[in-house]
Order: sequence, then structure tokens, then C-alpha cells
Amino acid sequence: MRREASTEGIEAQIAQVSLEIGRQKDVLRKLESSKSLLQQQLNAVRDPIARLPLEISSEIFLQCLPTGYKNLRRKYWYPRPRPHSAPLLLLNISHAWTGIALSTPALWASIHVAFSLAHKGSAEFLGMWLRRGGSRPLHLSITGVVDSLAVSAVLQHSPLESLAMSFGEMDKDDLGDLPYGCYDFLRGFQPQMELPSLQVLDVSGRTDLNCSWPPFRQLLCLSSNLVELDMEDVVFIDDSDEEKLDTLALPHLRRLKCVGDCYALDCISATRLEILCLSADTISRPIFDSFLRRSSPHLQKLQLRGSATHFHPHFGQCMALIPTLTQLEFSHPSFAFAKQLLDFLVHNPHLLPCLQILKVATILVLLYEPNQPTPSDILSALALVLSIRRNSLRTVRLTIQGSSRLGLPDDPLALFQEFLDDGMDIHIGV
Repeated sequence: MRREASTEGIEAQIAQVSLEIGRQKDVLRKLESSKSLLQQQLNAVRDPIARLPLEISSEIFLQCLPTGYKNLRRKYWYPRPRPHSAPLLLLNISHAWTGIALSTPALWASIHVAFSLAHKGSAEFLGMWLRRGGSRPLHLSITGVVDSLAVSAVLQHSPLESLAMSFGEMDKDDLGDLPYGCYDFLRGFQPQMELPSLQVLDVSGRTDLNCSWPPFRQLLCLSSNLVELDMEDVVFIDDSDEEKLDTLALPHLRRLKCVGDCYALDCISATRLEILCLSADTISRPIFDSFLRRSSPHLQKLQLRGSATHFHPHFGQCMALIPTLTQLEFSHPSFAFAKQLLDFLVHNPHLLPCLQILKVATILVLLYEPNQPTPSDILSALALVLSIRRNSLRTVRLTIQGSSRLGLPDDPLALFQEFLDDGMDIHIGV
């Protein structure tokens, strides 16, 4: 009996102690909660961000956006939606910071989305992101196979101002079946309505893949206010059964880049074009001449890229069609091409009368071919150009890449001292 009584007493004491422990835990939880609230209040008082006007704190938050995915040649940065980077990270610091982030639509006005066949839920995520951006114009970058539901979410929520699409790094498995060997990269992105707010369209692909022109042409038709169009390594073919479509007029286009393939140049016109960037070999084709005659643009800047080796006589005819040109740039021509270009500018002073800026980035070949110009030949030819065109030229850049200063004088600028004294901006680099 005593043993049973003793056991019951101990159990009662244990129950009493457990009850007291529970009460103390409740007290501790309440104290921890109170401490947390007080700490938040203290942080809010001490937090310099929370004490700033919203417009200033919002601007600070905008500076926190990561560089993210820069769509290649574009001026826009597209942040990747990652939890450890802004803007998502800013939601997990404090209530005050969350409020600021959600009150700053500009934080959510751009995004890079990497679609994958294995990834689902893109539409819901994009919808949430776009709601936070409110009615601000959206800058959207896309890689991979496009989710049509996600695109619908984009077109329903926000006016699309810039669109960048890249499929150059896609795996063959993601490409799927290619009817007639032609890839429709706009599959999944087929808007049925006008896109009046779209001003910038940037597409980059791969030269080993043919792309269907008609769907892209339809996208251009819907983008009546397009200002900038960039196409790099996108090889278009017309895979339709219909006769060749009429030339598409892009009346507001100011900047056009067509590098790696020039099919599109034969299908559009742009009367207001100011900046044109092409592969260097395009200038030797009738398609370039036809485009200039068809568009009659008041072109200001011409950029030619690629390893051009021979200067084509057709170049002079084309230059006669753009007398308004003020800036001419060549990237990576051969030494022979660079020399022929400079000679052309010397012997044809009536062409390009408004030329103010000349930039040539060339390559120095280690193993000289017979009669190949030397760096000194290039410098002498450039000095003649400046002498003939000193009334118009204001800035000259000559960059010799791919080797040491082989063949260059110790002071390359010595040849140009009189032009420097006249205030001309000259840079000779290696």
C-alpha cells in the first residue's frame, strides 16, 4: 500500500511539474513574441531605409537589382527571379522592406524567364510577378521553349515594351521535331492582337538552324510601333507554300541589326532608319543596295561586323545612297580590307560628305601574305584620309588586335600631330 501511495504521489508531482513547464513555455513564447515585435519596432526606428521617403527608398531598391541576364547587345537588364537576389530577396528582410518592394512597381517591370520542358507553373509565377508591376511597361527576356500559357499571362497583364528571345543555346532535345528542317521559335508565342507598346524586339539564334519567316513576319505586322529590331544568327527561310509576301514597311524603325543572315533585309523597308548594323559581307550583295533604294533612309550610323577580307566595288555604289551618314564602323576586317577602305575614303571625297566618326577594329595577321599591307601602311593611309576629310572628321579610332605592336612605330600618334593640334579626337590602340 505504501509503495502504491508513493507512486501516485510522485506521478502527481510530475504532472504538476509538467503543467508548470507548459505554463513557463507559454510565458517564454509570449516573451519571445514581444521581443520580436519590439525588435521590429527598433529596427524600423533605426532602419535608414524605412525613414526615407518612398520615392528615395524605391530608387535605392532599384539599384539593388542584379545585373542578371543581359540580353546580349541590349541596353536592358533582365533580372533572373531568384530568391537570394533582388527583387525577391527584398521581400524577406523586414515588413518595412516588403512594403517598399511591393510599392515599387519598377522592381517588377523586367524579368528573364528560362523556359524548360521539365518546368511547369511558369504562367502562375509570371502572373504574380506582373501583378506586382502594375501597369508599367514590361521588359521580357525569354530563353527555351516558350510556355504559351505564360505568354498569355504576359499579354493580358502588362503592355509589352521590349521582348528578347534567344534559342542559340538550346539542346537538340528541346528543339523537338523540325518540319522540313525549319524551327518555329515563335511556337508558343503567337499573339492574336496588336502589340502597340512593343518598341524593342531582339532575337538571337544559331546559324546551323533554319527558322520560319512567316510567323516572325506576322509578329512584325502586329508591332506597328517597333523602334529597334535586332536579329543575330537567325537564319530565316520562307517555308510557306504561298508566293513571296509583299515588303513589310516598318515606319517607326530607327535601329536595325541583321548579323549572321540578311534574309530579313530583303523583306522589309524602314524609311526612318538611323542606325544599321550588318555582317560585313552583306555590303557586297545586291540585297543591301535594294534595301537602301527601297527605304531611302536618312542613315546616321553604319556598323559592319565580321571577318571581311576583300573590299567589294559595290560598296561605293551603296555609300552614294546614304549621304547623311555621320558614323562608319568596321569590326574585324583583314588588313587588306582596312587598307582598301581607307583608300576608298581618300579617292572618293564626294561620298559620305558628312562623315564625322570613323572606327576600324582590325586584326594583325602574324603570317603575312604576299603584298599584304603592314601596320605602317594602314597608318599612312589613315593620315591621308584625315588630310582629305579634315573639315568633316572629328573622331577616329583605329584598333589593331590579335598581336603585339609588330610593325608599329614607337609613337603611332606622331603622324597625326597636326590633326591633334586642330582638336581632332584620335586614338590608335592595340
